[in-house]
Amino acid sequence: MNRVCEILNIQYPVIQGPMAWITSSELVAAVSNAGGLGVLGTSADFTQMVQGIPETVEEMRKTIRRTKELTDKPFGINVFPEAADPYGFSKATIELAKEEGVKVLVVAGNVSSDEIRSWKADGFAVIMREADPSVRGAKLAEEAGADIIVATGCDEGGCMPSLSTGTTAATALLADAVSIPVLAAGGIVNEKMAMAAKVVGAEGVFVGTRFILSEECRAADATKRDIMATHPDDFLVFTQANGASKWRTTPHRHGIEGVEANRNGNMNPPSGSFFYGMLQGDPDGGVNTVSNLASLIKSIDPCEKIVRELGAPFAE
Repeated sequence: MNRVCEILNIQYPVIQGPMAWITSSELVAAVSNAGGLGVLGTSADFTQMVQGIPETVEEMRKTIRRTKELTDKPFGINVFPEAADPYGFSKATIELAKEEGVKVLVVAGNVSSDEIRSWKADGFAVIMREADPSVRGAKLAEEAGADIIVATGCDEGGCMPSLSTGTTAATALLADAVSIPVLAAGGIVNEKMAMAAKVVGAEGVFVGTRFILSEECRAADATKRDIMATHPDDFLVFTQANGASKWRTTPHRHGIEGVEANRNGNMNPPSGSFFYGMLQGDPDGGVNTVSNLASLIKSIDPCEKIVRELGAPFAE
C-alpha cells in the first residue's frame, strides 16, 4: 500500500493545499470523499474578516463541524509553528483540532523539533511543509517525528519559496535525504506532472492551483475565468519581505505595482487580500496567485475527477 495513504488512511495520495480564504468545508469534504485528503485553510468558510482569537476559533469550529457533516473521511487543518504565530492564533487552532478530533496537521513554516514532538505526543499525523524546503530541514523534521514531508518548488502558486529550486529538484533531493514519504508540491496540475513527481521520488502530491479550478472551490467565477484566460507568458512575479517570499499572479494591479516597486528597490510591496482578490473576484483587490503551469489546466472539474487523475500514477 502507498505509504502516504497508509499514514493518512486515505485512498489516493493527493493532499489539497490549504488556500486560506478560498478553501471551504464543501471543497475539503469533496476532496476527502474522493479519496484524497482535504485540508482546511486558516479562513475556510469564513464570510468576513474576523478579529481576535476567540471569534476565530469559534468560526473555525463551525467550519470543522460543517465538514464533518459532509464527510466521514479524514481531513486536515493548516497550522504554523509558534515562531510564525506571534499572536497565538495557530496555537489555539491546534487546541481546537484536539477538541474536535481532527487528526492531521499540515504545518507551514520552519521546522520546530520540540513542537513536532509535542504534536505527535498528542496523536496528530504531521505533514511538514518548510517555507524554503531544504535537506537539513527535512532531516530535522524526520528526526522529530514528522510523518510526511512536502517538497515545494518555485513552480507553485501561493506564497512561493524564496529559493529558485523547481519542484522536480526539490522532490528528488528531499526524497533521497529522508526515509519518510515526500509529497511534491508546485505545478502538479495533471496526471503527467504527477507521474513526473513519482519518477523523481514523490509518494504523493500536494495540490493547490488545480483545486482552485474545481467545481467545489468557492473562489469567485471571475477568479477562475481570470486564471483560465491568462497566457502563461503573462504571469508576474514580485518579491516581498525583503526577498523572503514571492508571489506569482495574473497581471493586475498588485502584480504590476509589485514588479515596479521591486525595480525601484522596494522589496516589500503589498499583495492585497485573498478575501477581495480571489474569494470576491476583484482582480485589483489582491493577487490572483497560481502555479506557472496553470495554463495546462483545460477545464473546471469536480474534485472526484481531479483526485483520481492526480492519484492514478501512484495506484498499485
